Formats: sequence, C-alpha cells, structure tokens
Amino acid sequence: MRYAETGFNLEIDLSRGNIEKVATDPRDTELYLGGLGTNTKILWDRVPPETEPFAPENLLIFGTGLLCGTPATGCNRTIVSTISPQTRLMAFSMMGGFWAPELKYAGYDKVVLRGKSPDLVYLWINDDKVEIRDASHLRGKGAIETAELIKQELKEPKAQVAAIGLAGENRVYYASIEQGRSSASRGGIGAVMGDKGVKAIVVRGTKDINVARPAEYIGLCGEV
Repeated sequence: MRYAETGFNLEIDLSRGNIEKVATDPRDTELYLGGLGTNTKILWDRVPPETEPFAPENLLIFGTGLLCGTPATGCNRTIVSTISPQTRLMAFSMMGGFWAPELKYAGYDKVVLRGKSPDLVYLWINDDKVEIRDASHLRGKGAIETAELIKQELKEPKAQVAAIGLAGENRVYYASIEQGRSSASRGGIGAVMGDKGVKAIVVRGTKDINVARPAEYIGLCGEV
C-alpha cells in the first residue's frame, strides 16, 4: 500500500488519443519527494534539451504534492511543468484551489500530456473513467466561462476545472491556466496547453487517500 500518494499517473497521448494509467516507482518519491521534484525528474528523463516548447515531444505535466488531499494545511497546490515558450527552458508554475486534491481523489498523482490533438478538446477525468471530449463549442470562451459551461454540460457542479482562455488558444507567450480563483501564470504555460489543443482538464474524484497512522497524523496537522 502507498501512503499519501496514489501510486499512479495518467498519461495521455493527444496525437493518438491514447489514455494510459501508469504505476509509478516509489523510489522516485523517496528521492525527489513532492510534485515539483517528481515533475522535474519526468521532464529531465523524457524531454531532450533541444525540444522546442511547441513541439509534440514537449510534455505538459500537472502534478500534486505528496500531502495534497490530506488534512495538512496549505497542501492543495497544483504544480504545472513544461518547456517554457518564453525561455525555452524547463519551467513550472503553481496554482491553488482544489484541482490537485480532486485529482488525488480520482486516483492519480499526475496528468502527463504529450503530443497534440488535431481538434480542440477537453479531458474529463471521473475516477477510473477518463475521456477526451470535443471542445469545439468552447473555442473563444474565457477560462472562467469555460469552467462553468463544462460543469453544466456534465451536470457535475463539484467538478474542478483547469482551463485556458483566448490567450492560451492563440499561444500567447504569457498565457495562464485558470482554476477557480487561482492560476498558473508563469512561463507561458497556458500557451503550451493551447498548442496541444486542450481547452480544459476537468476532474471529479470520490476515492480515499491512505495515510499511515491516521489519528497521529491528524493530531500533528492540528499542531501546525
């Protein structure tokens, strides 16, 4: 049994429309600990230094922290990592809200996107059910409006939505990814999401997160 983390990443090849649930190596958590460290490890291993930001080979990684989704205070951050169109170097940006905990409750520690979708799509992650859905009707919509329209479409008011607006669709180099009242705004990360043809990633999770010695853990959280 893995504690705090789910032990699985969701890998989505947008070019092929392939979705895969991949078991992770617990040794990576021991060596690199949280979402930022493990995101960086994936980029280092899989994206060559000469890769252009808008190349299909570039990855866009949405990661969660090790304690995300547990009662620990302030551990709700989503870490988004990629090759930045501004610098052509590895970059990361963080956003608050409840997207990352919801991803953990759905059973995943990360969403790793590669390739490019030929059409504008959004991703619907509902526990073990994962779909790539048409988003042509959302083209030109702002990120906040997009989130509301998707929740109405899915009849899932509690779903968490990370979305881009017009800047992301048009690959503006300072485009952000919006989630609730927070955003991942550094490095032009929203432009990479738009280049990959992804308008939004929508998550709904209902699973539990395992914690070793829960009573002791909650007591320690209360002391912080």
